[in-house]
Amino acid sequence: MGDGLQSAGHHMDVYASSIDDILEDEEHYADQLKEYLFYAEALRAVCRKHELMQYDLEMAAQDLASKKQQCEELATGTVRTFSLKGMTTKLFGQETPEQREARTKVLEEQINEGEQQLKSKNLEGREFVKNAWTDIERFKEQKNHDLKEALISYAVMQISMCKKGIQVWTNAKECFNKM
Repeated sequence: MGDGLQSAGHHMDVYASSIDDILEDEEHYADQLKEYLFYAEALRAVCRKHELMQYDLEMAAQDLASKKQQCEELATGTVRTFSLKGMTTKLFGQETPEQREARTKVLEEQINEGEQQLKSKNLEGREFVKNAWTDIERFKEQKNHDLKEALISYAVMQISMCKKGIQVWTNAKECFNKM
């Protein structure tokens, strides 16, 4: 009976020593999956950057529209009464033609700068989206390949571990049956 128990114990010890290798393999697969988690965070940052670029573009367009409206108001002489300009006009009177012309000239320069800035931001945004899209497509292809490979390897490792377990228990059963 002692020989059977000793032999079964030996089989269990062999199985227990193989657990460390299995845990190392599982940790390797978990690390591969963590890499994709970090890459997904990087993609999220790219999306946030695009949102910020879009916000800057919208703010530039809004600023340009505001300056165009101010220039139009100066040119036509109409002033909104519920604006700062309208209130100062009511309190202090109309501007002199020289002041109006100087302000019109400044606004036209700012409008030209704003239009150039808007074109620049549009071009920058398109280029960013194009490059980001290329990176995302490359990531998708690589991700599918890598995850498929990792999951197949993990499944093979699990099958191997189960076969080892079955073999150990079969050997232990034979030892117990000999007793």
